Amino acid sequence: MNGISLVGSPLGMMIAPPVVQQLIQLYGWRGALALLGAMSANYCVFAALVRPLRTRNSYTPIADGEPSSTTNPTPNESLCDSWRQWVGTMCEKLDLKIFVDEPGFAITQIIFFINGILFFGWHIYLIPNGTALGFNKTRSTFLATFWGFGSMFGRLLSGFVIDHGVVQAHNLFAGSSFLLTLVCLLDPIAAPSYAAVATLATLGGFCFGVLYPLMIVLSVNFPEERRVSALSWMYLFGGFGLSAGGFIIGLIYDVTGDYGVAFCTMGVISAVMGVLSLTLITTCFPCKTQDLGLD
Repeated sequence: MNGISLVGSPLGMMIAPPVVQQLIQLYGWRGALALLGAMSANYCVFAALVRPLRTRNSYTPIADGEPSSTTNPTPNESLCDSWRQWVGTMCEKLDLKIFVDEPGFAITQIIFFINGILFFGWHIYLIPNGTALGFNKTRSTFLATFWGFGSMFGRLLSGFVIDHGVVQAHNLFAGSSFLLTLVCLLDPIAAPSYAAVATLATLGGFCFGVLYPLMIVLSVNFPEERRVSALSWMYLFGGFGLSAGGFIIGLIYDVTGDYGVAFCTMGVISAVMGVLSLTLITTCFPCKTQDLGLD
């Protein structure tokens, strides 16, 4: 269900790029952006539909004598003690101890950060890379469609093979990382052939289609009472990676003037991610995967 629920994104990647290219040709950049803005406004409508109509827990007023978070500090409590208490409360809410208490958690966050770099770097520069290789705008745009097809297949397949015990999650994550390494390193070699570049785009989409759902699987592998914190940290570090990915890969292109170097760099980064994911085998996966269908 995790993989199936995430199929909408690659499906949109298959449809949107050619459609947007046609909108630009018909209405120009301003008109296309206005239409995209109107489409994006539907997020607000669908988000409102997600809101439950009735709350599960009714409001319970605080009884007299019970502590309240808005209560002013007592006169005997110093400002230093108040700040110390506030910092302790925030650390508890953020669950910072999870980095120390749970083996492998810090490594998973580094993996999520790296995956964010690769995810956005690939997304932003896939089509410009096609244009730089000499393909026209239409053919370059359809590279994203090939990516979406591969990603959709990867998201559907990843959950199936894990649920049926074909492979464990961390091994599948590592294998997809190494396959993505090969795809990125082959990009400069495949440059003259559109069929070869489209095939690599499909394989790259497949890798990302496997990797993203597995980020969630790796996060929920930790104790149930800490899964919400683990997922929150996953999105935080992944978001940092997304923010850094476009800048780092773009900077490499600005310095070298060659997308081949940028994609080869992503290949090396992906190899590092694969090696790190293999280290999780001896830390956080030896005996916790049975209830998650991972072995």
